[in-house]
Amino acid sequence: MSVAAETLLHELSGSCNADIFLGDIANYLSSPSGIDSIRRLILELAFAGGLSSDTQYPIDCWETTTVGKLSTRIQPGSACGKQHQAAGGHVHLRTHNVSTNGKLNFDLLIRVDPSKIDPKKSSIKRGDIIFNNTNSQELVGKTCLVDEDYDFAFSNHLTLIRLDERVDSGFFVRYFELLLRNQVFFNLCNRWIGQAGISTKVLKQIEVQFPPLAEQKRIVAKVDSLMGLCDRLETQRSETLSLTDRSRRSVLASLTSSRDSQELASSWRRLSDHFEILHDRPETLADLRQTILALAVQGKLVKQDPNDEPAESLVAQLAARRRERAASGQVRNVKLPPLTEKDLDGSVSKHWRWERLGNLIELMDSGWSPACEPVPTVDETEWGVLKTTAVQSFRFHPEEHKRLPSGLVPRPEAEAKVGDLLITRAGPQNRVGISCLIKSVRPRLMISDKIIRFHLLEGFLFDEFVALCLNAGVSQDHIERSKSGMAASQMNVSQSKLRLTPIPIPPLAEQKRIVAKVDRLLAQCDRVAAGLRDRQSTTEQLLTASIHRILADQD
Repeated sequence: MSVAAETLLHELSGSCNADIFLGDIANYLSSPSGIDSIRRLILELAFAGGLSSDTQYPIDCWETTTVGKLSTRIQPGSACGKQHQAAGGHVHLRTHNVSTNGKLNFDLLIRVDPSKIDPKKSSIKRGDIIFNNTNSQELVGKTCLVDEDYDFAFSNHLTLIRLDERVDSGFFVRYFELLLRNQVFFNLCNRWIGQAGISTKVLKQIEVQFPPLAEQKRIVAKVDSLMGLCDRLETQRSETLSLTDRSRRSVLASLTSSRDSQELASSWRRLSDHFEILHDRPETLADLRQTILALAVQGKLVKQDPNDEPAESLVAQLAARRRERAASGQVRNVKLPPLTEKDLDGSVSKHWRWERLGNLIELMDSGWSPACEPVPTVDETEWGVLKTTAVQSFRFHPEEHKRLPSGLVPRPEAEAKVGDLLITRAGPQNRVGISCLIKSVRPRLMISDKIIRFHLLEGFLFDEFVALCLNAGVSQDHIERSKSGMAASQMNVSQSKLRLTPIPIPPLAEQKRIVAKVDRLLAQCDRVAAGLRDRQSTTEQLLTASIHRILADQD
C-alpha cells in the first residue's frame, strides 16, 4: 500500500469506526469508483460532525439557516452572446470555468466587448462563491471559491454568492460539493429541453448547518488535507493503469509481430502468465479482441493443413467464375489495378494469396434513407430502416432501426437479407468502415443509404471470414486510409475505394477453421469481461454498504 493510502486510512480511521474502515474500505481503494466514494465519505463525515475536533460543538449544536439569510449578495450574471465576443475584451466567465472540484478553471476564457458588460457584474472578489445555476441537470450546482480579486464578469448561468462573516467560504463550497454529489441540486432543478436550472429563489431557500467559524476553518483544513491525499492516490492509480496499459499493448503487439512459431508461442506464454494483471478491467478486453482478429487475418491463429485445396487454385477458380459472370452480364466488369507489395502485409502466411474486394463480389449497392419516425417498429408487420448503429464490428443489431412512416411506400429491393455483408459508409470517423455479416434478420427492415451492402461470388469464400478481414489488419487499414471528409464528425468512404480493399485468401477450409476459432476466443473474452463486470459490481455494492455502516455510526 502506498504512503498516501496509509496516511488517508490512518486519518479517516480516527474519525469513524476503525474496524469497519480498515477492514472494508481499504480493500476497495483500487476499484474504479473507490477513491471517489472516499471523497464523498470525507464530505459526509465533515458535515455530520465526524471530522470535528471540538466536542463542545456536536452536530446538534450547529446553527441552521438558509443561503439567503447567510448572504450579503446573491447576484446572477448577465448574458453575452457569441456576437459580443471580442479579442482582448473583458473576461466573461461561463459554466465551463466552474469545475466540479471547487476551483475556478481558467481554460478557454471567453472575452467580450466591454461595453456589453454591466459594471455591477464586471468583477469578482476573493472569498466570493460562483454557483452554476443552469447546465445539464447533473452539472447544475457546480460551485467554486474565488481565490483572489479578478476583473471578470460572469454569465447569467452563474450566480455570485457573497457570505456574511458567520460562514467561511471554503466551508460553504465544500458543503455544496456534498449536495452536488448527493444529487440535491439535481432534484431541485426545473427542467426544459436540453437544460435544467435552479432559480435564485430556490437557491436562497437551501438550508446550511454550520459550527462556529474557527471550527469551520479546522474542518475545511482537514477536508482539504484528506482530499489532497485522494488527489495523490488518483495520480498513483492513473500512473499504475497507464503502466499496465503499456505493458498489455506491448505483449499483444509481440503476438502480431512474431516472425515464427517460437516467437508466437513465447508471446502467448507471457500473456498467459500475466493475464490477470494485464486484463483486470472489462474495457481491457477490447485490445485482446482486436489482437485475436489481427492474428486471425495473419494466419497465426490456426495451423495450416497440407491437405487443403491450395489458395492459388481458389483464386484461379474465382477469376474464372468472375469472367464467366461478367461475360453474361451478371456482374459489372470493373478493371481494378493489380495489388503491389505496398498494399500487402509481409507478416501474413506465405501460403495465402491476395485479391481486391471488387474482384470477389457480384453485388455492391446501398439503401434508402427517407425521413423516418424516431422510434422502432411495433412489430414485424411494419417496415423500418436500419441505422448505421445496427452495424457493429463483426456483429449485427437489427433492433437499431427507425419506423418508416405509413405514408411512404417501402422499397423491397433494399430489404436486408441473411448473407448480406454490410459496411457503414458515412458518419463520424470512428463509425465509418464498420462491417458485419447478417446471419439472421427479421423481415421488412431496409438498409439506409449510409450503409453499403455486398455479396461475394458464391462457393469460393466464407462470408464470415471476409467480414472478419474487413475489421482487422491490412483490409481495415486500407479502409481507414480511404475515409475522407471535411471534419471528423462527418466522414465517408466510397464504393469505388471499398472495391480496392486488399483481402487475404487462405484455403476455403482454413477460412472456416479460422472463423470457428475466432468465435470460440471472442466468446471466452465475453465471459471474462462479464466476470470482471460482476466483480466490479459486487465491489461497488460492498463499498456502498461499508460507507453506509460508517455513516450510520455517526448518527
